[in-house]
Amino acid sequence: TLGRLHKRSAHYFVPESFMLKTITRTIDRLLWLVAHFGALAMTALVLITVYDVLTRYFGIPKFAGLNSTMLQESEFWAHTVLFATFLGFALVKQAHVRIDLVRDTLPTRVKYFVEMAGLLFLLMPFSVFGIIYSLPYVARSFATNEISSSTVGLSNVWLLKGMLLVMFCSLFFAGLSQLLKCIDGLLGNLNEAEEQTVIGGGHE
Repeated sequence: TLGRLHKRSAHYFVPESFMLKTITRTIDRLLWLVAHFGALAMTALVLITVYDVLTRYFGIPKFAGLNSTMLQESEFWAHTVLFATFLGFALVKQAHVRIDLVRDTLPTRVKYFVEMAGLLFLLMPFSVFGIIYSLPYVARSFATNEISSSTVGLSNVWLLKGMLLVMFCSLFFAGLSQLLKCIDGLLGNLNEAEEQTVIGGGHE
């Protein structure tokens, strides 16, 4: 009887598993879309680099209005977009390197608590501070119509700096997704495959 009462009372205070999974899947889908947009930057980076090499060493003429400085800065921009858009998606896919000297020896439930502590006290506050301090940085660049330090470089530098906001927002939502998955895992609602996407394993 006590067990039944406990389960009934828990029902009113703990979110249903499908609700948590709906939220986390929505966040993960958003991060997937952001990352796939970033994947276009990888294609652009390759094409721009090849074009830059061809025009520099093989005498192929540049398009009207382009110069070597613009091409090199474009490579830098593409690399920035790629890096900023993939960080959050990589987190939910356990693609970041883990150095688990102690945690791997702990019970599964303890691993969840360690993961939650890292998300709550390190990753998510770091992301919030990053957003707070990046906003005026980007706004100032936009307000002053900042251009490249080179007179023949690219303009609209605020777009490049704005990728800081994309990066920190992606990290925050990735951390939120992982936090909710930890709660779901502690409730026993994750299978083994889902568990690996939360507390992960070592990298071979």
